[in-house]
Amino acid sequence: MADPVNVLIRCDGNHDIGMGHVSRCLALADELRDRERCTVRFAMRGLESAGAAAARAAGFAVDAVTADSNADYGEELRAIASAQAASALVVDVRDALSRGSLEAIRGRGMRIVAIDEGTDRRLAADLAFYPPVPQADEMNWTGFAGRRYAGWDWVLLRREFVTDNFSSPELSGRSPAIDVLVTMGGSDPAGMTEFALAALDLLPMPLAVCVVIGPAFAREGPLSAAVVRSTHAIRIASAPASLAPLMRASRLAVAAFGVSAYELAACGVPAVHVCLTDDHARSSSAFDQEGAAVTAGVFDRLTPQRLSDPIRRLIGRADRRGQMARRASQLVDGRGAARVAALVAAAL
Repeated sequence: MADPVNVLIRCDGNHDIGMGHVSRCLALADELRDRERCTVRFAMRGLESAGAAAARAAGFAVDAVTADSNADYGEELRAIASAQAASALVVDVRDALSRGSLEAIRGRGMRIVAIDEGTDRRLAADLAFYPPVPQADEMNWTGFAGRRYAGWDWVLLRREFVTDNFSSPELSGRSPAIDVLVTMGGSDPAGMTEFALAALDLLPMPLAVCVVIGPAFAREGPLSAAVVRSTHAIRIASAPASLAPLMRASRLAVAAFGVSAYELAACGVPAVHVCLTDDHARSSSAFDQEGAAVTAGVFDRLTPQRLSDPIRRLIGRADRRGQMARRASQLVDGRGAARVAALVAAAL
């Protein structure tokens, strides 16, 4: 592109909502900047939040959104986008921003890109992208004049998860350094990490367990107590710079459903998903149906015993783990962000 193209990305990440939105938006931002030569900025709530810190650490400028999450802040967002002369606005939020606000911004000549949007805001988008979740086909798309893309090819992951020339321990025959990787997102306010350790303690065989805690994690006390109680050898990986090496060294993972589920699939790691909501459980079912992971259920209806059962079955079945690893790595190749960036750039 001869002229520089400015893209504004609107997302948030903090202890309350986790870091999944920021993770996938950073994946897209990297490709827009490095592959498509766009100038990319972020608009985020809380300039001191973990999400804003992650964006700055990746080399992106961050503009402050000051409106409360329960307010429609379309005019503030339009002003930020206009000040940056943005040609496109990427939206990946769960707040009160309205469809009407996005339509007004679009009416001023900006392209609107919606990421995994479940509200009627999606109808204001020029481009809408979804992972392979059944909900995307069930929504009412009446009035939508843009283009919709849904499926495994459109999963937004950082480049470290591209699958070229990699084979997981289950497919290569290598002995993994980690028997079970526990990763419950960037903040885990519900305490799923300690719950997973309690489930693992029901397994009689000694395990090498690695627990990942994200940059917005704030439950160090309960986690330390769970580690002390555990019968397994546990090490803590605190906000690692890269998750891919840990995943690729793991025999099995217990993970909160979200971006991590797709990252694990790209790394060829069989996984048991713990879901925060019924909506997450429905999304996780796409993995279950493909034989790439197991959906354990919704967290507030699980018991440690119910979670330990699928873990026990997978640990005892190397053949099953191999089948799951192979299918998972076939589904997610890690190039979704590059595909999305190319379509966004073409639209501009």
